[in-house]
Amino acid sequence: MKLLLFDAGPVISLTTNNLLWLTPKLREKFGGDFAITSGVHYELVQKPLETKKFKFEAIQVQRMVEHKVFTVLNAPAIHATALKLLNIANTIFHVRKQPLVIVQLGEMETIAAAMQFNASAIVCDERITRTLIEDPHALRELYERRLHEKVEMNENALRDFQKEVKAIKIIRSVELVALAFELGLLDEFVVNVPNAKRELLDSILWGVKLHGAAVGEDEIAEIIKTELKK
Repeated sequence: MKLLLFDAGPVISLTTNNLLWLTPKLREKFGGDFAITSGVHYELVQKPLETKKFKFEAIQVQRMVEHKVFTVLNAPAIHATALKLLNIANTIFHVRKQPLVIVQLGEMETIAAAMQFNASAIVCDERITRTLIEDPHALRELYERRLHEKVEMNENALRDFQKEVKAIKIIRSVELVALAFELGLLDEFVVNVPNAKRELLDSILWGVKLHGAAVGEDEIAEIIKTELKK
């Protein structure tokens, strides 16, 4: 069975943009399972249920869990592997000989679960995590620009991390909503305004960007151009 693992960020982005209803339709098209780790479930449901501000969003996510749109994975090995990845990742970069903390345990738990359950991909909007996996040297340059400091790289730690995550593929919420648009799942929102389909796609891409998806304005324009040609 195919498996797609979700980090917390994309689920939050979909929920706050009133797009969580797309997930069962996308799951059906995917032909496999959607899953979150128990740590992500805590972040999305259990923790916000203790607040007033995000309680309704938590209820919406829990509803998807109870309707078996999302499976919650809870295996002891996930946490152990995540701790291992966390310790390696946070020793890759150094500033003034001090290790630079760049990732958190929750993100590493999603990667660890993807490794354990042989997931097709993880859905992750976190720029640092994605760039660490896909282009770590670009991440060093990013930190040097942000910190205005020389950032050293521990090549041994980098090799160890890359060896662990080499099979991991990442997609973002912008790709999910673009796919939903392409599949016609959002056609009911095509209304009587100029350039209606373009405006619809622009609105959902900017919606997920403004709620945490790491995507540039130029990239949004390119996605719109590509999708409208199909």
